Amino acid sequence: DVDWSWDYHIMMNEFRRHPKVAGWLYTEHHDVINEWNGYWKYDRSRKFTGFEELVDGMRLSDMHSYIYLAPEGDLCRDAKPSETMTVPIRLSVMTDEVPAGEAELQLKLYGWNTLGEKVDISSETQKVSILPWEQRDLAPLKVTMPEAPGLYLFSMQLADGDKTIHSNFVAFRVKGEPVSEHVITFGPETFASQQWSQKQWNILDGLKVNGTGYGFFEYEVALPQDMDISQYSSGTFLAELSSKPLNGKDKEQQEQTDGDYMRGRGLHDPGRNPNSYPMTDEYANPSKVLITINGVSVGETELADDPADHRGILSWHAQPRDRRLREAGTYGYLVKVPLEKSLIDQAAKDGRFVIRLEVPESLPGGLAIYGKDFGRYPLDPTLVFEK
Repeated sequence: DVDWSWDYHIMMNEFRRHPKVAGWLYTEHHDVINEWNGYWKYDRSRKFTGFEELVDGMRLSDMHSYIYLAPEGDLCRDAKPSETMTVPIRLSVMTDEVPAGEAELQLKLYGWNTLGEKVDISSETQKVSILPWEQRDLAPLKVTMPEAPGLYLFSMQLADGDKTIHSNFVAFRVKGEPVSEHVITFGPETFASQQWSQKQWNILDGLKVNGTGYGFFEYEVALPQDMDISQYSSGTFLAELSSKPLNGKDKEQQEQTDGDYMRGRGLHDPGRNPNSYPMTDEYANPSKVLITINGVSVGETELADDPADHRGILSWHAQPRDRRLREAGTYGYLVKVPLEKSLIDQAAKDGRFVIRLEVPESLPGGLAIYGKDFGRYPLDPTLVFEK
């Protein structure tokens, strides 16, 4: 009823796999008072799916393409390192305007590793004949996962010469422990202390942690016993962070809702929906985070918003199948802060890093910290060291 982008994508894939479904009707192009599942908001301002940041050139209109590649199965699937995955695919044509000759099917595998770096894995092309009004299963696509854990997209684009006809994708969560002697990770839920002016709570046992208003999370990160940190000359602190407003459903005291339901019944705030999260739109919720390590200020970062859309693939994928959603689609920004040699040497003496993420009272937009199985990037808060 709010976050239509991911479920909308699932719905369109499924419709196009059934040739007896000749058409469908979407009844709300924009939000109304008591339902917020429009393409635009109530005031006709925009919502954002994030398609174009996942697949080059992909847009919402690809969900309505006359020529459509419909993959079978979940939009995001678990996979093992080096596993070959099979993706059944159906070609659905609802037009007589088709390419002359064969079209080109362009396949790419790429994604993000456990340091948040984008990596290209493989690409290939195939020829596909397309006939007017046809509905047929193509040969299942096979794609081999990389050895390294991460989040990977398998994009499928049909092209007629230089013109892209249609774009679609499926995602794969490749799990595994990265073996690295120069990396320390810690879960977002492992904070040693916290204090927030409004509220603090965790999502799905700490896959994501939230603090609203102004306040801080502080972590005490012990050095591994077999790690000689003094050999490193520099480092980087990585984390996926966003702002975090106190939405209506998260308030301790719920306001009374009077009036007619079809006229809103007082529920004019989409943040009151207990089963969903307001989608990314033109109205931002800015915040700021000040980062200190071992008592030394190492930087501050503006957090533009608390977005929720297709880009939060891991947040969608983490949802239990129990007919409830818990901040599905939410994600943050990849924050990178350099560490100087003096901080590393101090940590070597203390045997730990004390990391404090603080939102100042001057911009109390809250803070959300994402773990490796929630958000956009497959990483926990991470310390990376370099010689």
